[in-house]
Amino acid sequence: MKTILLTLMLLAGNATTNNMVNHANETYVYICTGPKSKRYHCTKNCRGLNNCSESIEKVTLTKAKELGRDACGICYK
Repeated sequence: MKTILLTLMLLAGNATTNNMVNHANETYVYICTGPKSKRYHCTKNCRGLNNCSESIEKVTLTKAKELGRDACGICYK
């Protein structure tokens, strides 16, 4: 019985560790928060962000895609 409990605890610990690793490996991109913005960028200095009418924010790639953004044609050639 102790062996089963110990095994379950170890498995639960590994699942938590794996989730933390996956979150730590998330890719971050930059988006303009302006109302007409449609792209995400790999760097904050991309010239595609030069005309941003609002602020530039760092978000996860997942979040950028959830917002309906596509990759910038300048910095993602």
